[in-house]
Amino acid sequence: MEIQTILKQKRNELQLTQENVAEKIHVSRQTISNWENGRNLPDLSSLILISEVYAISLDELIKGAPKMVKQLDKKIKRGHYFIGVLILSSLFIALTLFYFISPGELSATLVFFGTIIIVFLLALLLILMGITSILKTLQDNH
Repeated sequence: MEIQTILKQKRNELQLTQENVAEKIHVSRQTISNWENGRNLPDLSSLILISEVYAISLDELIKGAPKMVKQLDKKIKRGHYFIGVLILSSLFIALTLFYFISPGELSATLVFFGTIIIVFLLALLLILMGITSILKTLQDNH
């Protein structure tokens, strides 16, 4: 069963209006309507609240929605890329601080080559993100 059907069915079983549910999970009534009509999918934090309000397990909600699983999977993968960018940016900041703490020829060389390596790795990470996105789009179309 599709997630929109589950959401509407459970809401009706509990004799709740879209407005009632919206108040309980801190979204607009229009958002509930969009979920129930399949225009949008709830995010993970909303799913948790929905499972509490409807007394249904997350497992039951997500298993009926392969589209939802793909969406959550995509968000998780994006988070991994973000962590990579965060680590590389932190390294750049550390190198810059090292240069200011200990100015000299050696630290200037380290900052220069370190910056080149970090920029290269960031570019590589962005290219990988692009390739992954293109491959995913091609895979979804076939």
